[in-house]
Parts: sequence; C-alpha cells; structure tokens
Amino acid sequence: MTPRKSTRSERKLLKLRENRLGQYAKQLDKDIRGYDHVVHYADNHTASLHSDRVDENIRTIIMKHNYKVNKVAKMMVRDFSKEEQEAADVEIEEF
Repeated sequence: MTPRKSTRSERKLLKLRENRLGQYAKQLDKDIRGYDHVVHYADNHTASLHSDRVDENIRTIIMKHNYKVNKVAKMMVRDFSKEEQEAADVEIEEF
C-alpha cells in the first residue's frame, strides 16, 4: 500500500503548528534565561525539569509552555490568525 499524498490543507496545518511551536520554543528560552536551571526539551516540544530544586517561577513557566504545546496539537487551521495563515501559505508555495 502506498502512502497517501498529503493535501495542501494538511501541509498548511502542519506548517502552522510548526511555526507556532517554534514561537513557543523561542518564548520559553527567553522566559527562562537568567535562571539557574537544567531543562530537557523533548521531541514532542514539551519541557521538563531535571532537578526538584528549581525556582517556582521556572516551574510555572514550564507548565504554561507545556499547556500551550499540548493545545497546539488540537488546533485547526481556523484557530490560527490570518497573518499566520498567510505566512504559512507563502512558505508552502516556496516548498
């Protein structure tokens, strides 16, 4: 059985999710910069702590990040802003 070719809307949704997760990763890096921490960033884009002796602020930042990442997995194209959709369209056209 040959794999099914993805449709344009599927590619667009994947690109939208990828872009949003990239934004969240940059924001996480910015938010935890300056704290003493060791964070593991998993393949599914969630973050976890390697130590129990971490400031409560970092714990809260990571919980919020993981919540947003899990929410992205359930998002549909209509849930993204027009600007994000237009940027994804441009990137798909280039590919």
